[in-house]
Amino acid sequence: MLRSVYQSGILTLLNSAGSHPLQLWTVVQPASVEGAHIAVERDSDIGENVVTLQSSDLASTFISCPKTASEKLGMKLPYMFLLAKSIDEPFSLEVEALDSQGIVRRLRASSFEARARIEDGICIVPLRLDEDCWNYLTLDIALLLEGAFGTSYRETSRVTLHANAKLRLVGFADRIMSEDQLPAELRLYGLDSNS
Repeated sequence: MLRSVYQSGILTLLNSAGSHPLQLWTVVQPASVEGAHIAVERDSDIGENVVTLQSSDLASTFISCPKTASEKLGMKLPYMFLLAKSIDEPFSLEVEALDSQGIVRRLRASSFEARARIEDGICIVPLRLDEDCWNYLTLDIALLLEGAFGTSYRETSRVTLHANAKLRLVGFADRIMSEDQLPAELRLYGLDSNS
């Protein structure tokens, strides 16, 4: 999808303030799951649209990029960042990354995990979202691959975000950036996102 695109600085995959924030994503919200809800809606705290992922079954309710299963993202930038808000339910995200051995590795960060481990070839790490506020998170994919599998990062193939959270922004960068270093149009205004 992005392999032939020049990649430097920041590339966003989801910006909820855009006119079509889920344009690059497949949306899965099974009708059989009670309360499964994925929608673009106004957040009262920031006065902007956000993508809400909510479900009693987080495994079956998610958004995934790229849209089709056969497509690969081809993202070379090694730092994934997101602006997310907890909605007091478990939240999980998964990244599929191609490593230096040509193997697509899975990295999962979940709010319900207590310890880091490798299980069935998946690197699982705990994720903590402060409640009742916006959280700016950075995932160093290269460091996770090196630590978990002893391999180097080549590219990200897929990103999947499971229920339950509100999302303002999902992107990749060529370096670790604080929220203040993001371009003005990507920042949250009038809020301290980590307090």
